[in-house]
Amino acid sequence: MAQQNHIIEIPALLNHSISRRLIFAVEGLTIEKSFGFNAVKFIPAENLAAIRMGVNNIGITWLNDKFFSIGKQYVIELKLHDDSIVKINLNSLYNLRVQDYDLAWADMVKHLYSFYFSSQLNLYIELFQLKQSFNIAGINFYPNGISWDNHIMLRWNQVSLSNYQSYFVIHHRQNVHINKSFNFLDVWNAHILQAMLKYAVEDYQRMFSE
Repeated sequence: MAQQNHIIEIPALLNHSISRRLIFAVEGLTIEKSFGFNAVKFIPAENLAAIRMGVNNIGITWLNDKFFSIGKQYVIELKLHDDSIVKINLNSLYNLRVQDYDLAWADMVKHLYSFYFSSQLNLYIELFQLKQSFNIAGINFYPNGISWDNHIMLRWNQVSLSNYQSYFVIHHRQNVHINKSFNFLDVWNAHILQAMLKYAVEDYQRMFSE
């Protein structure tokens, strides 16, 4: 069954107008702005190379380095194959629109993956099942484990993940000093890497539990 288009409307911060409209379609993503130069931007699905996202606190730093949060910034960045970057950021100040933007940001992330980036994960899973080597975000995958930064290989029975809201950590199951962390806001395709690692570790555990 063909995937139906999905539309997300982003309300403006200070009034009831729509500041942006995102249209998700199999062919690509359309971003419509309510005003400005190039108010309509279409990104073909095949041009989307990587994604990163996160939520930042917006604040003011006073004397003695005291930080006071005055809002939240919701960040989504899309990297295209020509290395250009498309940013979709929402800013809530003093909790204005915070619930609307929470829902809109989560909805955007969900549909970016379901329409465009789940196919990348499926490709990596297929390569893994074929026992092919590949790399995601600096992590080298092999049939029997992973390596990074010229580090010795961790076999699948040694790989463990610690998962948090804004980042995750790969580490040796017995020696946590052998580790590498990935922030979802800073590292391209960190979510895809996390999902692939979970699949590989669970696949190893399934194989030895049967």
